[in-house]
Amino acid sequence: MSLTELLLQAKAKKAEEFLFVVGSEPRVRLSSGWASLRTSPALVTEWNLLQQSLLSNQQKAVLDTTGVVQGEASFENVRIGFSFFQQDTTMKAVLDMDLDGGRQEISLPPSLMESCARMKGLVLLSGPGEAGQVWALHKILQKLSEEKAFVGVVFSRKAFPQVKEAKACYLYHNGDFSKPEERESLMAGVDMVVFEGFADDESLLEAMTLAERGLFVIYSMRAPSLTNALRRSLSVLGEKYGEHGAPRFSEILSLAAGQYAVSGLAGDKVFAHEVLLMKPQVRSLIETEDLKGLDSLMNHAQENSGILTLNQSLLQHLIRRRVDLKTAFEVSRDPDNLDQLLKKVGI
Repeated sequence: MSLTELLLQAKAKKAEEFLFVVGSEPRVRLSSGWASLRTSPALVTEWNLLQQSLLSNQQKAVLDTTGVVQGEASFENVRIGFSFFQQDTTMKAVLDMDLDGGRQEISLPPSLMESCARMKGLVLLSGPGEAGQVWALHKILQKLSEEKAFVGVVFSRKAFPQVKEAKACYLYHNGDFSKPEERESLMAGVDMVVFEGFADDESLLEAMTLAERGLFVIYSMRAPSLTNALRRSLSVLGEKYGEHGAPRFSEILSLAAGQYAVSGLAGDKVFAHEVLLMKPQVRSLIETEDLKGLDSLMNHAQENSGILTLNQSLLQHLIRRRVDLKTAFEVSRDPDNLDQLLKKVGI
């Protein structure tokens, strides 16, 4: 199977990512998980062909010099993002397939959109890292661009799907700068900063600092649950600022939200959410680092409390017949509470 046939097969399978490592089987990440495209390993000749197909001469020079290059390219009229890594005998490429055509329609909680529309403080987004997390962020940025005039910077390690500009202007960067002056030049006059796909302590601390300076910041991180994302954030800030870390975080955080993919009745993916608005009770729990209290709140909050629990989100999908009962109970972290909610609405 040729390299072109591999890419066409990945496209036909609606792959979210294509992983090419010389010496290993070419693999793709589908909505159902990772799958192999063939049993034979990727060859050096195919690696060279992949570079010729996607990289410009300048990008090839960067890869040869630094060992890493990222960007975007077009294949079969489809825009894809790429990340190449080359060092010693390791040759690896990760392709984000169909950045635009594979866009997922995601229904976001109104409170999340309303909080982002205010463009104040720090918004923390979390999720397990599936492609839907990127498209949820894309939808937020698109909506903001249609409503307000501002300049935003989107830091992403992978090629981020470009937002159709309306009133706002977005600048895209991978976050790596050779000189401090380059960062200062990029950030001059910026109103909003987005961090997507970062997991290091430094980026979280930078997000916090920028929000405290008055910029609106969205920080999107991988985490299995919203409380886990908050725990990790508090740990990083505690190490840096000691006892002042949690109070500073509670003061600047305007909203935290989690998103989770669920198998839908139609064989598609739907997304359940958790949303935590920074009301006085929530700020107090974060300030005192009462994570057990937060966890309890996230599992048993009442309606119209400014909090959307995972069970409440699953209930909405059940009422709209987007998921079945078995799936909902498998996803729920508190099945007993979900059962109580179902009985209240007569399901």
